[in-house]
Amino acid sequence: MKNIVNYRFGARILATVIALLFAASASARSGLGYRGFSGGMMLHSGWVNGGSMEIGGKMQDMAGLPMGIGGALKVQLGDHLRVGTEGYTSALAYGDFNSSLSVGWGGLLVDWAFVGRSGKTSFFGATVGGGSVKNLTLNTEPADDFVAEEGVSFRRYAVPLITPFVGMEYPLTERINVVLKADCLIPLSDAPDFPLGVRLYVGFMFGH
Repeated sequence: MKNIVNYRFGARILATVIALLFAASASARSGLGYRGFSGGMMLHSGWVNGGSMEIGGKMQDMAGLPMGIGGALKVQLGDHLRVGTEGYTSALAYGDFNSSLSVGWGGLLVDWAFVGRSGKTSFFGATVGGGSVKNLTLNTEPADDFVAEEGVSFRRYAVPLITPFVGMEYPLTERINVVLKADCLIPLSDAPDFPLGVRLYVGFMFGH
C-alpha cells in the first residue's frame, strides 16, 4: 500500500512539474539558447521519518536528522530553463543502538528560474533518477566484533526516485550565489524502510 501511495504521489508531482515546465518553456521558446552554466556544492539536513524495519518480532522506527553533502551542475537555456544533473549522499542515525541508514542518489534535473529585481533567483523543478540504500538495523547492543549477532539486519538495494525541489539563490558576486533549497525524495518502488521527509540545503553555486 505504501508503495502504491508513493508511486501515485510521485507520479502526480512529476506530471505537475513537467506540465508547468513545458508550459513555461513554450511561452518563451523563442528565447531558448545556451546562456552559460553553474555548478556547486551543498550541505543538507532536515527531518525524515516513516520508515520501519522488523527483526525478530521487534519493530524499529526510523526518524531523525539526516546529514549529507553533494552538488549540482546546471546549463542555462534561455532566460528561465535550466537542465543538468545532481548527486548527493545522506546518512541517518536512528534507534537506541546506533542503527544507520545511508542513501546515495542522483539523476537528471530540470528547473525553471525567475530572477527578481533584487537579483535573487527563485526556482522550482524536479530530479528523476535513482539511488542506493544501505540500512544497518540493530535491536541489541553489539557485544563482540567477532561474534555473530541475532538482532541485526543489513539491507542494500537500489531504488528509483523522483525528487521535487524549490529554492532561492542569493548573489554574493556576479558569478557566485548562495543557494538555499528544499526537496523530498520519493521512492517509486517498494521500500518499506525508506523514510520520507524534507531535506534543507545550503551551499554555493558558481556561474560561468
